[in-house]
Amino acid sequence: MESTPALGDGQTSDTSSTEDPVRHHSGLAVPATVHQISDAVAIEDYDAVMDLLRAEWFALIAAHSDDLRELLRDLPPSDLQSRPLLGFVYGLSFYGLPHHRLRSARLLLSVLRAAHGRKRELPAIDRALIRASEAVAYRLLGRPRLGLRSARAAVRALDGLSDAEREEVGDVPRIYSQIGTSFYRAGNVDEALGTLEKGYAEAAPERPQNGFSNISMLAGIHAFRGDMGLAARYTALAREDSWTDVQRSMYPGTFYRLAEAMIALERFDTATAREHLASMVNDPDTIEFWVEIAIVEAWTELVDGRAGEAIARLDAFVARRGAEGRSVASRHRLAGIRGVIHLALGDPDAASVALRHDPGSDADAHVQRARVALVLGRIDTALSESRRAAGTGLSSRSEAERLTIELAALLRSAPSVRSARLALQLAAVLVHSGQRLALVLIPPSDLERVRRALADAGRADIAQDLPARSLLLHGEDEANLTEREAVVLGELVRTSSIKAVASTLYVSSNTVKSQVRSLYRKLGVTNREDAIAVARGRGLLRDGEL
Repeated sequence: MESTPALGDGQTSDTSSTEDPVRHHSGLAVPATVHQISDAVAIEDYDAVMDLLRAEWFALIAAHSDDLRELLRDLPPSDLQSRPLLGFVYGLSFYGLPHHRLRSARLLLSVLRAAHGRKRELPAIDRALIRASEAVAYRLLGRPRLGLRSARAAVRALDGLSDAEREEVGDVPRIYSQIGTSFYRAGNVDEALGTLEKGYAEAAPERPQNGFSNISMLAGIHAFRGDMGLAARYTALAREDSWTDVQRSMYPGTFYRLAEAMIALERFDTATAREHLASMVNDPDTIEFWVEIAIVEAWTELVDGRAGEAIARLDAFVARRGAEGRSVASRHRLAGIRGVIHLALGDPDAASVALRHDPGSDADAHVQRARVALVLGRIDTALSESRRAAGTGLSSRSEAERLTIELAALLRSAPSVRSARLALQLAAVLVHSGQRLALVLIPPSDLERVRRALADAGRADIAQDLPARSLLLHGEDEANLTEREAVVLGELVRTSSIKAVASTLYVSSNTVKSQVRSLYRKLGVTNREDAIAVARGRGLLRDGEL
């Protein structure tokens, strides 16, 4: 059951004998704390309410937002604004309700404005919770970068709490998890990883249940970045008995399930990937990680050879999210997978358009454009885009794709010292990152050349478990030369003069120029010398022309 995205780890404490049947089925019993809050609200003892909230903050919001919304709905707005913790709980309680996200946003903004004027009066614990909740609120409003200052302030406040204050909060690991998630959504991945690691370190070694969200997020982030060894390390932790199936299947386990699916896809095991995707219990219309889920679902269909299904599912996901799905931020985050799907459908022009309209991050955009150029046979462009992305802080996943594309582009001509060295570099990246998927994201004949280059470099083992096919269709670069283009190519070996070729073939110079342009396009070159070199490398020259 999912109610709001500001969540705990799927477990609560102090369960009572009276249980909501839906929550009980999900493993989430109504805690005694809810009844205590109800009693405190009845006598208007709001200080007691806030003490109870501090002790069970994210667990209450995660599993019992419906109860809290009922308890707090009759409080005057002035009381909610003067007690920011109450205001944040009430605002967040509406987020998971269908068609009430705008109301949630309005309430959260109102509380944010009121809280800003009172921060210095608040105890350190409340400051930490409020700054963390501010970051969450901005995240839920679709403006995660506006919450970066709040997230950093929350980390500083948490880091500065005494042991006694930490005991009073009672849920420090989950708070770190929410802050780390806010960093991730804002694109500050390194800060996210550091914060999530702090959160897991705060969990008690002998009973670390409330550290699960940190483990799950760490697994997923590393998997998305292509650091599959690290992802596997955290997924192994998540499988331990310290955690429950409820945690692994509900909101806190979203990134764990996605990590497991992506690890399976690197083995081209779509059956296991589908099992993990099907195990997630979430509402695709409200969950904040919908883009990540949509991407992994699309990859699963692609690896299964179902590019048409991949684009259909992706478009359906976007449509369900309405304006959020059509937003610039969402389109940019989905640009890469859209480009690959279009290439898998054999439509490089559509891929080019998608990347031009929604380029995503600068560095990754260069990698995606390099792939499209490779498919179109524009080798100079592919190499240029790949080299522009080099040294820009690419993730392991993007770097593996970049090196694969650049090696494939170089191998369109005869193998060289440079391509041999690049093959060794690519092999090292793939081994250390645990990736293989990058190798099948190039056209089929390029995949065969890359296989041979890895074998020649003594690393045939890298490609031995790859599927026989590439995920992409043949591009224009793979088109066969016409008989006339083959004749023109043979003449170009003998002479650089267009006029001489025209005279030999008894055609006009303009006709030869047109045939040369078509020939260059198919070979992915822009001059005679490169055309001859590529033709030699691909065995297109006849014996007398060599």
